[in-house]
Amino acid sequence: MAASKGKEFSFKHAWAILQTFDKWKLRDQETASEKATMLGMDGSDEEERNLCKPEGTKKDKLRKKMEGEASSIREKMEHMMKSRETLTMKILETKLLSIEKKKEVKLAQVDARREEAKRKAEERGRKADLEERMIKDYKEDIAERKRIFRGVSSTLRGDTLMSGSGDGGVEDSTTGAYEGA
Repeated sequence: MAASKGKEFSFKHAWAILQTFDKWKLRDQETASEKATMLGMDGSDEEERNLCKPEGTKKDKLRKKMEGEASSIREKMEHMMKSRETLTMKILETKLLSIEKKKEVKLAQVDARREEAKRKAEERGRKADLEERMIKDYKEDIAERKRIFRGVSSTLRGDTLMSGSGDGGVEDSTTGAYEGA
């Protein structure tokens, strides 16, 4: 720009068209002192001053590119959120299935324990019945042995079925009289 000072403006044919646009009017109307004060101002005032001006081609392209990127990023974020939701749902479904399987396994274990307890109870009942029968048989056997023993002992004492009394008395064979004890 410094090299262009003192040279004649070579694009007068373009200036004839451009001077009607807002972007070029403001600079044309400013005086040198206003231009100097504007150069000393910060960028925020310059942005306010340029609000009503139309955008240039580069800015317009940059704005469109940024909007395209933003919408692309927005779409990617939405896609990521949907895939994350889908993944979360799958994880939850998997957890629910595993919880249900664990419940089924626990129920099967409880049922198996119940069946085992029933089987053991029945076995104990059968064992108790068997013991009772064995005790009963044993008592009957003892009673039978006592009867047999009494029969044998009475025979050994001389009590016979023929003696008649069975009270331990002896019959005198010479006299035929019975003497009781």
